[in-house]
Amino acid sequence: MRVLVATTCTPDDRKTLAVARSLSKAGASVTVGGDRRLGRAFFSKHVGSRIDYPHPGLDPNGFVESLRQSLEEVPQDVVIPTSDYTSLALSRFEGRLSEYSQILAPGLESAALARDKLDLLSLAERLGLEVPATRCPDQDGDLDPLVKALGLPVVVKPRRGMGGIGVKIAKSSEALGRCLESRLPMVDDVFDLSSLLVQEWVPGEVHDVCALFNRGEPRATLTQRRLFMHPASGGPGIFNETTDEPELKERATLLLRELDWHGPAQVEFKVDPRDGSVKLIEVNGRFWGTLDLAIAAGIDFPCMAAEMAVHGDVEPVSDYRVGLQFRWPVPFALLHALEDASSWRALWRFLRPSSQIHSDLFPGDPLPWLAETWFTTRRLARRAGRKWKSDTSTDPEDPLLLSDLSRLRSILRTPSPGLEERDRPGN
Repeated sequence: MRVLVATTCTPDDRKTLAVARSLSKAGASVTVGGDRRLGRAFFSKHVGSRIDYPHPGLDPNGFVESLRQSLEEVPQDVVIPTSDYTSLALSRFEGRLSEYSQILAPGLESAALARDKLDLLSLAERLGLEVPATRCPDQDGDLDPLVKALGLPVVVKPRRGMGGIGVKIAKSSEALGRCLESRLPMVDDVFDLSSLLVQEWVPGEVHDVCALFNRGEPRATLTQRRLFMHPASGGPGIFNETTDEPELKERATLLLRELDWHGPAQVEFKVDPRDGSVKLIEVNGRFWGTLDLAIAAGIDFPCMAAEMAVHGDVEPVSDYRVGLQFRWPVPFALLHALEDASSWRALWRFLRPSSQIHSDLFPGDPLPWLAETWFTTRRLARRAGRKWKSDTSTDPEDPLLLSDLSRLRSILRTPSPGLEERDRPGN
């Protein structure tokens, strides 16, 4: 089988590397495509070839035409997207590419609905699922009724977005006002930083349902909980454990079935320890950053997805190892330690030897994590140099303390002095 894995190049891109490794080990010929030849997967021995195309967020027609030419020159059995931008572009342009390859992407209407957090939560409520109380306020509106309805603290997030970009926690009315005033006039298919949602803050652990669906019907589901996240206040999982939570699987299945979902997806919930309620947070409509854990636990989602796309369906899988822990030391051990006051203890959590805990540091394929180590060291060195010159934590060129505008610019590679796309941690 020949598989093209389509991504956009960001650092810490764990999922693309996991997909490439999984398919290659199963005997597939793997090509990785990106707008630049950066990112972990491009350094892996499991990638046979690499192609370039324009970033679909900047030049969607150029992206699809370049991809079409590549597929015409070197046919592929299936194209699997692993980033938000490539997934949405393939949903939109599937008709222009389907004569050259099978495209594993959800329908455009389903993809758009899943990305709009307000519409998604409204759909979930109609289905009887619990969701955080949410408002979409005007910038100049009175905040008192909002605070009275939602309490404090509140979570402020873009109506559309990814990777925790633009998500803030406001602990006072004044902080909430500043968050709403800081909205940015930046809108594309993946982001809408001009329209902000305000949600009640839900404490508790984040639990994910990782799934593969075939046109609205489940083919595999797995649950996991995030033991550590980066940032700790709310971000991608960097140390996770598999669980078996039938209720969460049922809720996710109800939602994805209603969306007539096709392909992989991760449905994120929070379990509130105050009353045990389970509230839907969002849906990531592509492979997730902690994909390695699911594969290690016994559900090879990438191989299942490729087989489903090529042959039309795949045998359902429900069994997997529960209680398996997986950690991603590079670069998250260092980043987590910098965030944690007890840095050495934080490092030890990720680096201590343990036969019971898996990681993505595969001795037989070292270049991806060596490259990531170099990228991270470079980012930290640049930050240290700027902090030496100026004692400020709001430097817009600081790759680890980026403003939302700078972080988004770095994704889209629009002009921003001193920033490069690889400076933005991925999910």
